[in-house]
Amino acid sequence: MGFYIFCGLYLASAIVAAVTPVHMYQLSSYQLPGYFRWLKEFGGRTVLPSLLLPGLLVWVHRSYPWVAIGIYTAQTVVDILVAVRTHRKAKKPLKFTSRVIRLFAVLALLLGGIVCTAYAAETWRYVILAGGYIGVLLWVPLAGLICLPIQNCINSRYIKDAKKRLKAMPHLQIIGVTGSYGKTSVKYYLARLLEVKYNVLMTPESYNTPMGIVRTVRERLEPSHQIFVCEMGARHRGDIKELCDIVCPHHGILTAIGPQHLETQKTQENITLTKFDLINALPTDGLAFLGWDNELIREHKIDRNAIKYGLGDNPDLDYRAQNLTADLSGSHFDIVTKKGERQRYTAGLLGRHNVENLTGAIAAAHMLGIPLAQLVQPVHSLKPPPHRLELMPRSGGMTVIDDAYNANPAGTRAALDALNMFSAVKIMITPGMVELGGIEEQENRNFGEYAAGICDYVALVGAVKHTLPIAEGLATAGFMPANMEVFSTFGEAFAWVREIDSQGKEKVVLLENDLPDNY
Repeated sequence: MGFYIFCGLYLASAIVAAVTPVHMYQLSSYQLPGYFRWLKEFGGRTVLPSLLLPGLLVWVHRSYPWVAIGIYTAQTVVDILVAVRTHRKAKKPLKFTSRVIRLFAVLALLLGGIVCTAYAAETWRYVILAGGYIGVLLWVPLAGLICLPIQNCINSRYIKDAKKRLKAMPHLQIIGVTGSYGKTSVKYYLARLLEVKYNVLMTPESYNTPMGIVRTVRERLEPSHQIFVCEMGARHRGDIKELCDIVCPHHGILTAIGPQHLETQKTQENITLTKFDLINALPTDGLAFLGWDNELIREHKIDRNAIKYGLGDNPDLDYRAQNLTADLSGSHFDIVTKKGERQRYTAGLLGRHNVENLTGAIAAAHMLGIPLAQLVQPVHSLKPPPHRLELMPRSGGMTVIDDAYNANPAGTRAALDALNMFSAVKIMITPGMVELGGIEEQENRNFGEYAAGICDYVALVGAVKHTLPIAEGLATAGFMPANMEVFSTFGEAFAWVREIDSQGKEKVVLLENDLPDNY
């Protein structure tokens, strides 16, 4: 009886111990490369030690069975408390979707098989049990692979249903929006502007994966909708083509191309080709909008007419933003079309890149039948999407510019330029940039060098891999060492910022990027 009780506790403890690996697997979009990257960089030194002790304690059961039962009871309780605490503190907590529940069910079967094997193999019983517990880090992706055929069947059924719903609405205009950066902002701005004339649905938050888009269609699309603005993300070659096959966009906006997700895309050429898959998928009468200020877009061969937008006086632009000025109330600029139309706008947005993104949204709204003058008020009422140069209410003597959603080389410079607008003590808190592959270290070093010319203080947060190059860049540019600190958490960084003596001046704090839990 004692062995059966012990095995039950062993299973419970091992499954609870698997919560963190399952969470990391989910944050890696259920992709093995992302999971094993986390396992190599963090899992081996954060999760593995917590598995070793209970895994090896199975040997106690041989001589002291009830002691082992007590230990595993305590271990299970501790693991549950740790899992609850981690869930509450996580930036993006584990979502117990049907997929995750199936994964845990398969994991339980795998662990149950280990227990049955150990019971049958009496000589090697405790070796098998110890290895089974410590191997939880590997059983999680194995359970994911076992579930994959079932998940593919479920996904296929949902995709077919979404396609059926879209096909049943032939008058619905679908606008795909993609880019290495700026796509969420353009989607958000465009949806708000189009609402002047149309009933608009947009993919919420950052629902830009196949199943996120399918879920939006199945749960939110109504017969009354006239336009569907669909954000399209890509981590791998072919991802955009897969999304286009699902929604069949009529029009497309390509905001910019850069090294974002170079870690998974491997080459810049792959990123460029992936993004242009949206433009190539459009029908001949569809509208293609291109962010022409981006060098990689300009250099790519385009086999169709396109509407070009950007900043400045380039006569090749179909829509250009001119006479740009900015203050604490936002940005002020003119939109000039190739046909000579001109309209002055004010938007409560910070940063030249946001004006460029907004120019693309204005171009699309205008081409879809809304006069430039009718866009003045909706442009004025725009707010930035959450965590994208979002100016937070002043608190504790500080104004915070929240740009925590993401970071890329172009975006970090734009954010620092926005910080530089303020006549105040300028402070940046950042963990650096990730997913830049082989250029990540150099880009973080460049980031530090650029920040040195703008910031008065810099707080770096997190792993040395990302923060050390920034510190090196700051030092290269002559930044004062005393004005830079490295912290383990954002809480510690903010506490340091609050203690900075600003000598009566306003503090403006740029929060640039916030890495997900698997970094």
